[in-house]
Amino acid sequence: MELNIDKTEKIFLEDLIRNSSSIVNLKKKKDLSEIKETADKIYRKINPINYDSIEEFYSSNPTIPLMFKIALKLAKSKYYVYRFKDEAHISINIAMYNEHNRILQLDKHPNGEDFLNVKLDQLDWLFKDFKNYHWELILVDDGCPNNSCEIAQKIISENKYKNVEVLFLEEAIAQKIPVTKGLKDTKESQKGGSILYGMYHSTKKTKKNHVVIYTDADLSTHLGQIGLLIKPIIEDNYLSAIGSRRENSSVVIKQGKRNDRGKLFIYSWKRMLPELNYIIDTQCGFKAFDAKIVNDIIAPSIEKKFAFDIELLLKTENIRKNSIYKVPIAWIDSEAESTTTDLQPYLPMLKSIAKMYNTYSKQKTDIGNNFANFYDRITKERWDTLLKNIPSDITKRNPIEFSSYDKVTVSELEYLTM
Repeated sequence: MELNIDKTEKIFLEDLIRNSSSIVNLKKKKDLSEIKETADKIYRKINPINYDSIEEFYSSNPTIPLMFKIALKLAKSKYYVYRFKDEAHISINIAMYNEHNRILQLDKHPNGEDFLNVKLDQLDWLFKDFKNYHWELILVDDGCPNNSCEIAQKIISENKYKNVEVLFLEEAIAQKIPVTKGLKDTKESQKGGSILYGMYHSTKKTKKNHVVIYTDADLSTHLGQIGLLIKPIIEDNYLSAIGSRRENSSVVIKQGKRNDRGKLFIYSWKRMLPELNYIIDTQCGFKAFDAKIVNDIIAPSIEKKFAFDIELLLKTENIRKNSIYKVPIAWIDSEAESTTTDLQPYLPMLKSIAKMYNTYSKQKTDIGNNFANFYDRITKERWDTLLKNIPSDITKRNPIEFSSYDKVTVSELEYLTM
């Protein structure tokens, strides 16, 4: 494949690539600044009509520096923001639980990412030149025992930030706000409850071209990519746009070993929810929804824990088929302070998905019925046994194959739990 662009642009890109770093440390301000500077150079110098072909040409090449790949995503995002001239409102929600270390600067804690200041800087970079955009960042305390949101409030006050708001799920539960129905206290929420509350709060007032986004507290996904989520919704009439780490032009740096349990999870939920078969990465914490549908998808809800993403996507798909746009994003793992690394909550998630299948699915099948019944009644002991004996027909495959591959049956999984 050849890159068919102007010679001057090609020379410019080659020079940028030579001067870009292959290693990006999310905790270093220098690296974050260089990403923005590189993105600005691409944004100013490269004809936007060439962004897609440039991305396709370079994304799969492992020799191309990571900094350049991320910057290219940001430049494309900024162009999408620039070209939409009408008024637009963007609400970004973040669940806060045990983020008391990550919110600190690196000199205050070894896992400090200074994420609040960094995220606000990323949002300012993306939107500051476009007065038709109005944005807000909403932090929702998910019952954090370590005062994450109190620390955030102090940072907001000290810096006199105007676009940031802090909410507490505990207060919403006490006030019996409808979106919290089913929660007795914050211990029954694991991210989902706080994100749903934040989305509800975001849409209390009707706004023109309003997009509601949620993301994670860590720095894995640069918020300068938000334009990639906005465009499919406000320009192309999609109901949702979701970040995906499994597309051809996704840029992913992940720590740790291959996760066979994750493959079993994906294979299993795809048997129960064929409506979402065209989606592979349901758990990426970078999703956007047209505000007009938010109240229809957030309540009532089955799931207030880690499978809440799938419920939102299934409800969206039920509103209109193929209305979810997959966005290839740049994503760098940030697991040192992750609240989910040790939990691996696949079994509770699959049990919730079985309930979703029974409640919402419009494509019930014998296979779906069998898998839903299996996960509804499987015990943790039998699940632990299954995890030691995951069929090789699942572990040896790329999850992208699971949309069509369905040869591992419930009977086989049942046998492996004995």
